Parts: sequence; C-alpha cells; structure tokens
Amino acid sequence: MSRYRSSVSQDGWLRDYFSSRTAGAEFMLPWFMDTCFTATARLKALFTEPELKTVIEAHRNILLDTSHLRLAHLLLQVSERCEREGLHKHYGVELAALENKFRQLNDTEAAVLILWAASFWHGPSCNEAALDRYLSPNGSR
Repeated sequence: MSRYRSSVSQDGWLRDYFSSRTAGAEFMLPWFMDTCFTATARLKALFTEPELKTVIEAHRNILLDTSHLRLAHLLLQVSERCEREGLHKHYGVELAALENKFRQLNDTEAAVLILWAASFWHGPSCNEAALDRYLSPNGSR
C-alpha cells in the first residue's frame, strides 16, 4: 500500500493526465521541489534572519497536516507561540512587523514557509550551527 495520500479528486486528476497515479506523482515531485526551492529562496530574502529563526522556533514540535498549510495557520501558530513563549523577544523581532510580512504572502508562499520551518526539526541535527546553515542562502534551499 502506498504511503502517498491524495484525495479522490487528486487521484482522478493524476489518472486523467498520466498513465497512473504513481507516474503522475513521479512527474509532479521534481516540479514541486523546484517550485519550493525557488519560493524558499524568495522567502529567505524577504524575512530577516531573526524573523526566520522566530518562524522556525514557532514550528518546533508540531505535527503538520495539509489543513495547516495556509496563511491563517502561519499567523496563528507564530502569534500564539510568540505570545505564550516570547519567541519574538528572544530573537529581537517586532511581532507586528513580522505579521505584516506574513500578510503579504499568499497561501502557497505561506505553505512553503511552514513546510520549510517545520522541516528543520526533522533534519539530522537541530542545533545552533545547523540552524545557521539552514538559514544561509544555499542551506536547505
């Protein structure tokens, strides 16, 4: 059984446009990865390093669901963690300015930022040196 989860409409679309669901997924995955890498580079340029550290820290120890990949979730997740734990203060970030930057994003850009931030915590090491590499222009795309 495949671990790939898709909706009935997504399965239908893949079967309509490709010889199989697997063939469609294999075609779409590289395109999706390239799209994410491009978007991540743009997002890293839009946000400051302290802002990105705040976003990454706000996504520590969370389980993502596809329903979370929306701008509204990004705003809620980061705002709640900042209010509860003072993450923005720790990194010297003005929360209102960060939220204003978030509001410039569409749902797709927010989804990429959420995935990128949460992915840090699933890497081989989650320490300060690894975080600095992750934030570099070429680090983890």
